[in-house]
Amino acid sequence: MTAINTAYTNSSATTTSTSTKTSASDKSLLGSEDFLKLLTIQLSNQDPFEPMSDTEFISQMANFSSLEQMSTLSTNFTNFSARQHQLSSQAYLGRQVTLNSSGSEVSGIVTEVSTGSDGGIYLTIDGTQYDSTTVTKVSLPASSTE
Repeated sequence: MTAINTAYTNSSATTTSTSTKTSASDKSLLGSEDFLKLLTIQLSNQDPFEPMSDTEFISQMANFSSLEQMSTLSTNFTNFSARQHQLSSQAYLGRQVTLNSSGSEVSGIVTEVSTGSDGGIYLTIDGTQYDSTTVTKVSLPASSTE
């Protein structure tokens, strides 16, 4: 029994240091490789007189699979949302917009829509770029409504 506990402790320390290196180098959560390593260590160091039941093993695999799918869905939704914001911001082109910039109200026709290095969407009005998140009103230019 002592040999098993010692082996488990040593394996746990190795796993912890490996996980720490992985977490430090890439800020992601527990990956599939990490899960398989932990599962292998768990299976190889389990008490032979009390092995893990099949249902417990299947439950762990199902939980991990579900977690991985949710993580993928979250990443895909974030990417979709950013692209949707880029596409919808194109509707500002040629429109009269009013926005709040540094506490003052700015109004004018949008002549350009661009993506900044920070990933934000910027509108150009009279040669000056403004953050699209500060838009308070959008309308057709006066010449288009006549």
